[in-house]
Amino acid sequence: MGVSRSTQLSPANHVTPDGITIRALKGLEECENFQRATHMIWGGDTTDDVPLHVLITIAKNGGGIMGAFADDGPAQTGGMIGITIGWLATGIDPANPGTQPKLKFCSHMVGVLPAWQGKRIGLRLKLAQRDYLLAQGLTDWVTWTYDPLYRPNGVFNIHRLGATCSTYVQELYGVMTDDLNRGVPSDRCQVDWRIKSNHVAQKVQGDGRTPAPHAAWEADNLEILLSAINAAGFTVPGEPTFVGEGRPLAVPIPADIGAIRRSDGQLSLAWRLYLRIVLEEAFEDGYTMVDCIHLPDRGWHYILVREYL
Repeated sequence: MGVSRSTQLSPANHVTPDGITIRALKGLEECENFQRATHMIWGGDTTDDVPLHVLITIAKNGGGIMGAFADDGPAQTGGMIGITIGWLATGIDPANPGTQPKLKFCSHMVGVLPAWQGKRIGLRLKLAQRDYLLAQGLTDWVTWTYDPLYRPNGVFNIHRLGATCSTYVQELYGVMTDDLNRGVPSDRCQVDWRIKSNHVAQKVQGDGRTPAPHAAWEADNLEILLSAINAAGFTVPGEPTFVGEGRPLAVPIPADIGAIRRSDGQLSLAWRLYLRIVLEEAFEDGYTMVDCIHLPDRGWHYILVREYL
């Protein structure tokens, strides 16, 4: 069922018990604050800014541009402590390859100011986005991209929100200049968030505890790809050999790629190329990424299965 024009253009405010308000942005000043917040989150220079005229156009035409606000948030952002932006788009659904493009929502950006990270603001922004899209009633398929080497993002996207992935894109953004991505190939995973699915509903209603193995992900049931720990204490990937034989596959990832990038550029690049080879081959063979968990005594892994949960 459709919704009224006012609902499409003005998602309801979400006010949490601790006083955080999440709502759609309005007008020039809040769009300028959005730009300031992105600098505080990601650094970089102004060439990476979303232009003001684009932000305002998205805000005034039903796009998903929202902010999280706190009474004690920074004055320079008008109290804005988190942001998200996206828009309607089309794409070929990887669950139905060979079909015609269908409507989806492209969630382009979610970020939280450093001082407010670890307070579940990002989760609240994504849940507010989901509520908005369910109310809007136009599509239940949401996509976005993320760097699969960043373990916290893998946990958040795949484990906590219940998104899945079967699409790997090399050098999606070309050469990037922001502080987090400078000097590293901009490979990304594109995730699929089926916001009406039982899988997603169960994930978003969970308590958000530290990821633990699902009953099906016990080590005896998994094909676990090899990794090791070097003298500096960093996880090192094994040979990038895809060995999937239909069993659930556990693909290792580093616990802290940021620390590796600061200390060992060659190891950082090795991890990028390792995941590129293994994930591309696994996805080509029909596997889907469905979880990101810590396996006892073995470290952090993505879980891939042939049959989507």
